[in-house]
Amino acid sequence: MTYKTLLRRTTVGVAMIAALATTPLSAQESGSSGSGESQTQSPGAAQMIIPDQRVVSVGETEITGADVSEFIESFPPRLRQQPPQMLISMAVQNMVLRELLLQEAEAQNLGEDPEVQSIVEQAADVAREDAMVQVYLVRELEKRVTDEAVQQTYDQIAEQTEEELPPLEDVRLQIVQQLQQQAVQGVQQDLASGVEIVFYGPDGEPMEASADETSADNQ
Repeated sequence: MTYKTLLRRTTVGVAMIAALATTPLSAQESGSSGSGESQTQSPGAAQMIIPDQRVVSVGETEITGADVSEFIESFPPRLRQQPPQMLISMAVQNMVLRELLLQEAEAQNLGEDPEVQSIVEQAADVAREDAMVQVYLVRELEKRVTDEAVQQTYDQIAEQTEEELPPLEDVRLQIVQQLQQQAVQGVQQDLASGVEIVFYGPDGEPMEASADETSADNQ
């Protein structure tokens, strides 16, 4: 499997929130910082990646070093300035998440969903699989990140701080992003619990299977 068409629109933004583990309240500032000077992959990351080596398998799908390298090339220039190991880790986390989402979307036959078909028809550069991932994830976020959840989070913060908070509408975006991060992590944990995820070492041998480990770490 290749990853020539990568996560776009809401999918890529939310997946990055989960993978980068940035401070939720400053997440909205990340997209506007940095310059577009560098358009090349980090040399260090490129040197660390062996193209034909297995990196991780998600169920029956294998992700290779070449897939990871191609994914890193899709990162914004600012992100590609990060240390090589961090870049590789971010790419692998996002690719595992995407594959979990895609497998569940396929299980739900979202390829036949009118919304998916509409996205593909209206945007020629969006592949069917990417549209399926996007629609599935957005719907999950809509179920998990509600107005009630935003209000509840705001009230909890107000109870836990002695400082006077700004009005809810002034901090709604930050709270929504924080809840999105938590929701994406929750979706990934739910999906990973039923799929064997195996990471491979430099020798090509399995390092760990994380289907049960992912849920155990968060109990």
